[in-house]
Amino acid sequence: MNYTDPILREIASYSPLDVLLADIAVRIQLAPTEHRLADGHYHAIHEWLERDGSSLAGRIEAFYSQGGFSIGATTARHAEDADFDIDAMVQLDMPADSDPEDVLSELHDAIRGEPGSRYYLKTERKTRCVTVKYDRMHLDVTPAILCPQLLERSSFIFHSKKLDSVFHKERLIANPWGFAQWFLEQTPPEAAFGQFFERKSLDYERFLVAKAESEAEPVPEQAPAYRKSRAVIALQLIKRWRNLAYDARHAASRLPPSVVLAHSVAINANRTSTLSEELLHQVSSLISALERAESAGRTYEAYNPTCDPHDKLTDRWPEDLRSQRVFIDELRAFAIEIERLRKGLPISEMRKLLEKLFGEKPAAESVRSFMDRQVEDDRGGIAAHIPATGTVAAVTSIATPAYARPTPQRSPWGD
Repeated sequence: MNYTDPILREIASYSPLDVLLADIAVRIQLAPTEHRLADGHYHAIHEWLERDGSSLAGRIEAFYSQGGFSIGATTARHAEDADFDIDAMVQLDMPADSDPEDVLSELHDAIRGEPGSRYYLKTERKTRCVTVKYDRMHLDVTPAILCPQLLERSSFIFHSKKLDSVFHKERLIANPWGFAQWFLEQTPPEAAFGQFFERKSLDYERFLVAKAESEAEPVPEQAPAYRKSRAVIALQLIKRWRNLAYDARHAASRLPPSVVLAHSVAINANRTSTLSEELLHQVSSLISALERAESAGRTYEAYNPTCDPHDKLTDRWPEDLRSQRVFIDELRAFAIEIERLRKGLPISEMRKLLEKLFGEKPAAESVRSFMDRQVEDDRGGIAAHIPATGTVAAVTSIATPAYARPTPQRSPWGD
């Protein structure tokens, strides 16, 4: 490797922890087949709404993604009984003062269709969207009506919930399209890290294809773009950790919304030089913001900068100071564990902690893959990258960082 090249020099300086976190991030993203499947469902729903016989045919002005799909931060299922979701906005040609219940009901009827049609038994009406359920995933479609006096694609969205014999209805203003554009501007991929992460992603995709059955579809010649910033990868790691933490300890509580996490990551991006540092920085920044609000005796508030003050991202979470404190406590424990990883642990303890934070399968696979690469590089002993040098040394070397040191076992993974 030519270390006179500044990009290669930076990649060579990444610590084992940075490499492992990137490997885990690759594994908690949607697999290529899942991404293609989700993309196919997304386009199919659009076509279905425009079909002959649909009450919305000819009345759809725009159909676009929102949420994790629109910013490249979607994460895969974190449990066998969990779904991953994709979110879409459908901009309708309707009067801005339309009744919220009428708008949501019409969208629900248009997607569900007639008895026996493809989505009839898969469609569920929610308070702000219509959900289409598939095997291991679901698609949320939110109706919107443009507010032409505001910034591009700022729209009315609708809330309607039946309470006993009456409906609680609201007309809200939101701009998820503008938020996605702002987020991407705030978190552009860095040249070195972007290339590094893209290479790891494509390597893993080739590995998955090689494992697949012979009749599986080949990887398209034009591979999807995987170049991402450290901030986006940190966001995906935080989302994965949040899902596991709340499943384990707060299953009945509302999840802190992904859009609130994304907002915090975007406003604190581009201030670090490594992935582990970025992850800790983002977690610490969010803790500080939440605790400032708590100290003032109020819940945290965040607004979409492209639709401020209309689009309040925290309108449904945190519901109260108690739910806010639960998340602060979880974030503080998360930050402590990241600090432990950064300060140094034997490789077996490091693996167990990564499994606890991000899931057993992706963490164990990442550690195994990392150690296999090091053993391949140095048959004379288990090898580890020495940060800031780009060199490789046996793990018994005094120069090896503490977090790459294995326990004295036969297996390179400390089993």
